[in-house]
Amino acid sequence: MKLPLKLKGFNLFFEGLNLYGLVADVTRPKVVFKTEDYRPGGLDVDLKIEQGIEPLELEFTVGGYAAEILREMGGSIAGKVLRYQGSVEAEDDSEYGELVGEARGRLLEVDHGTDKQGDNSEVKFKMSLVYWKETINGKNVYEIDALGSKLVIGDTDLRARRRAALGL
Repeated sequence: MKLPLKLKGFNLFFEGLNLYGLVADVTRPKVVFKTEDYRPGGLDVDLKIEQGIEPLELEFTVGGYAAEILREMGGSIAGKVLRYQGSVEAEDDSEYGELVGEARGRLLEVDHGTDKQGDNSEVKFKMSLVYWKETINGKNVYEIDALGSKLVIGDTDLRARRRAALGL
């Protein structure tokens, strides 16, 4: 029997700032193929024609006021760099490893929540991404580079032929 890899801990680095001990949670980007329906003559079923990827967003929450991050709002579309690093482990000791996410984008949203005396204070951030790469133990899971027209799933670049056809 094989047991699943479970996330046992994680850390976040935002613009080189180590958030160990501050980061409370991270929501990695949801990867969704954008599609349009197409029904050619003679078919009884709509076909889903892939038309790229839905916008990528990453959210994270830190404890406290987080002034260093608040000062980084806005900027260029790919101006902020974020690195997610997680420790994964299978309980049967068959695997142990490192889950890494690398992102570039813009910090677009901040939510301070409610200020209430005696309550825990947290700040939630949302980034719009133009780049996301996720690896497990150094092996590529996927890499999405919107500005570079690159979409790699595993070891296959699904946009290589398109870039070649465009002379890129």
